[in-house]
Amino acid sequence: MTKIALVFSDIDGTLLNSKHQVSPEAIQIIQDLVKQDTKIILASARPPGAMISIADEVQLSSPLVCFNGALITQYRDGSFDDLYSLTLERPDTVQIYQTVSTKFPEISFNIYSGDRWYVEHEDAWVKQEAAITKMEPESISMDGFLNEQFPVHKILCMGNPDDIQKLEDELEAANLASISYYRSKDTYMEIVNNQVSKLGALDFLCEKYGIALENTLAIGDNFNDMPMIKHAGKGIAMGNAPDEVKQAADYVTDTNDENGFYNALTFMLR
Repeated sequence: MTKIALVFSDIDGTLLNSKHQVSPEAIQIIQDLVKQDTKIILASARPPGAMISIADEVQLSSPLVCFNGALITQYRDGSFDDLYSLTLERPDTVQIYQTVSTKFPEISFNIYSGDRWYVEHEDAWVKQEAAITKMEPESISMDGFLNEQFPVHKILCMGNPDDIQKLEDELEAANLASISYYRSKDTYMEIVNNQVSKLGALDFLCEKYGIALENTLAIGDNFNDMPMIKHAGKGIAMGNAPDEVKQAADYVTDTNDENGFYNALTFMLR
């Protein structure tokens, strides 16, 4: 069997159960693999600050793949050292903001820049996301922020499903060639540079560590995980993944509420 030197794992819906918890068994197998010199990389749509507590819980000090691959950063001594960064084009960010603020004022518009989270006001959606990610947003004037041309790694739009669907239709009609967007939930629209992907991050880290792609294992539960699942040496889909994601995988494990992460790694690596 091909030796797996690097495990690349999604977080929400994969490593975490539906209560946003990591099982003791998952923590143990991660620690066992690290002792065997296997690289374990966490990859998520989350910002860096929302990944640190999870990395600490499973005792990982490896780079964090944030915003679905838009940012790869290493946390050291209380600060982040960015290894890779790919941001949205400013005209695209401005156009998306203007579209949301004028046509969909009920949608919560959020910008992530490095380890900072910016909002115009803390609405119910922002408070819900803060509770999940354990991060605190910064309230700003969005017009002022965009005029300063700060880097934007991700835009998160949150709202009721009908409004998010209408926003998706609007983005499709706008035909912004430099962006990529997808609905991570019925109520969430995530927008990044169209060159961003978890597979791109996996390729970057394979080159950094001198590991062949065939010696990697990728595990995830959603459409944004499909490219890495398809191209990694071993691709695993969670039991709670959509059928299309399962069809792209070499192996389908149990759901995230049935210890699917632990069961998959036990089956594939031991």
